[in-house]
Amino acid sequence: MNIGKFSYYCRKIHRWSLWFVVILGLIQMTTGLTMKYPNFFSFFNPSSARALHSQTATYFVIAFSIQMFTGLVMYITPWILRFRQ
Repeated sequence: MNIGKFSYYCRKIHRWSLWFVVILGLIQMTTGLTMKYPNFFSFFNPSSARALHSQTATYFVIAFSIQMFTGLVMYITPWILRFRQ
């Protein structure tokens, strides 16, 4: 596969995974703060927050790993292209 096309597709995947990381990260942050400070977030059910936190954790890790991989590909691509010339 052409390294330019591969980098292009990685950029597209990187942008989409960014949205998943942001949305899931906000959910993780909110539920984590709810579990850490239950007095400030008394309107949330602690067991529901814990369940939502553990359910979204796997999806967050998958989206973040995809974003890290595609970001690494985009970071290394210029060096590979320079080395090939």
